[in-house]
Amino acid sequence: MTELTAIKARVKEIILDILQAEGNVVELTDETPFFGTEEHPGVIQDSLAILEISSKLADEYCLFPSDFNEEAFQNVQTLSEVIVAKVNENAVAVV
Repeated sequence: MTELTAIKARVKEIILDILQAEGNVVELTDETPFFGTEEHPGVIQDSLAILEISSKLADEYCLFPSDFNEEAFQNVQTLSEVIVAKVNENAVAVV
């Protein structure tokens, strides 16, 4: 299992735990949009969920919630790619 694959699996777990705790039933793939339009809503409808997800991921991967910007929160794939990049960036900074 690659680092990205493992992180994507964990990101999905965290997001599903948070969204399902709010009573939402969610089907989540790597490309499922987090945000949508009125006609095609995304899976995240609550800005507080974004804060909770950011905080949980920041704790899990020793990052800052501010490391996650709007571009990161497109879908599981983009969010996971940002995590991998930040984790690797921090590992290089430590060396």
